[in-house]
Amino acid sequence: MPSFAARFAGFVLRTTGYYRRMFTGGPQFQTNIAKVRSLPQPQPVAKANSPYEIRQSSFKGRTIWHIAPTHGRPTAHVLFWHGGGYVYPATDVHWKFLTHMAATHGWSVSTPLYPLAPEVTASDTIAWAQEYYKFYQSDMAETPFLMAGDSAGGGLTAALAQIARNADAPLPAGLILICPWLNLQPDHPDQALVEPRDGILTLSGIREGGVLYAGKLHLDDPRCSPIQGDWHGLPPILAFGGGDDILVTDARALKAKLPTIEHHEVAGMLHDWPIFTFRESRGAQAEMAAFATKVTQ
Repeated sequence: MPSFAARFAGFVLRTTGYYRRMFTGGPQFQTNIAKVRSLPQPQPVAKANSPYEIRQSSFKGRTIWHIAPTHGRPTAHVLFWHGGGYVYPATDVHWKFLTHMAATHGWSVSTPLYPLAPEVTASDTIAWAQEYYKFYQSDMAETPFLMAGDSAGGGLTAALAQIARNADAPLPAGLILICPWLNLQPDHPDQALVEPRDGILTLSGIREGGVLYAGKLHLDDPRCSPIQGDWHGLPPILAFGGGDDILVTDARALKAKLPTIEHHEVAGMLHDWPIFTFRESRGAQAEMAAFATKVTQ
């Protein structure tokens, strides 16, 4: 059974509907997107004597945040793509997760604030992300690194890895896919059964968000829905899913395609649970750290 904290969080989110309103389709969807993005955006924060440091840079007009341990060599270098349905920016939850990984597990993380829909669509977002990936990979030189992402960021991670593989470009040492959005078409029958328990996402929201993001590309295009692409020849993968997450079917579909990957699904857990602070989340974060060490050393 999930911890009390995890069950309580799921209950509160379902009851208040805070995130579900953000991710519900219909006439207010784009209004909600604009409203959220008009507010000051959360940023990573390092307090005095923090065990991590924060640096900001830019690439082709977009902000990149870098978080690294203050002392000692990093245990892993990670290129992280944040979630948000391809329409919302990174949240406080993302920054608390990433600063925790730097402080507790020694990660050095680079997180791009990539272009979002509806102002741009998948073709533009992926083109920008490809360029930054090439820059990051070149900057790392011979240093092994991982690529990771949650939700939409997990989908972008998978799409970029497939594109790099197809181009015979250098690949990360491993991929971490946290409750990844791998299929823009929410047509699996199990998703309708899970939706009442999902405290964050709705089918109408991901359906409309997927259309906004895809633009002129077909929803089944592997650049948008990487589950439809070729997964052979990719680096080792660690994937997570939650039983109370409508995207759990995507992680299960990936496990069905690649039975040998490390895949952890926990019943009763909400969307993106591995980046929260529950007991189960901290366990998943330790698994990520161990996976990173295993594939890079």
